[in-house]
Amino acid sequence: MLNLKKICLIGVAAMLTVGLSSCGWTKKKLGLTREGPDETKVMVNEPLILPPEYSVRPKNLEVNEEEEENW
Repeated sequence: MLNLKKICLIGVAAMLTVGLSSCGWTKKKLGLTREGPDETKVMVNEPLILPPEYSVRPKNLEVNEEEEENW
């Protein structure tokens, strides 16, 4: 008789687990659902712009100009 009681208890627990996991409210409260970004809160950033003198490098006094050209 004790074995039947354990089997019934395990069966009821399994059914409750399956039933609650299929419920949308339970999934949301447990954090199991994925939600996409809100379209009204998405911000579009402007593209990055390079400064006008980006290609100009500072002169390094320790390095010869010949070595700098080979680099």
